Amino acid sequence: MQLASILSITSSAPFFIVLSIVSIAIGLCLIIFGLVKQKNHNKSTLATCCIVFGFLIIITHTIQIIMRTI
Repeated sequence: MQLASILSITSSAPFFIVLSIVSIAIGLCLIIFGLVKQKNHNKSTLATCCIVFGFLIIITHTIQIIMRTI
């Protein structure tokens, strides 16, 4: 009984939209971190990975928000 009530709360659309918005903010933080790291250390692999991963997070979660609102 309790498990069903927990699952019904976490499977609501507004919850996933908020989760996607938080993930987009995390993606922006990764991009900013990567750009700062790239500026301080030329050709840093960690910085490049952070930038690419940040863009992927933003793109995927933006698509999820668009698909949920349609």
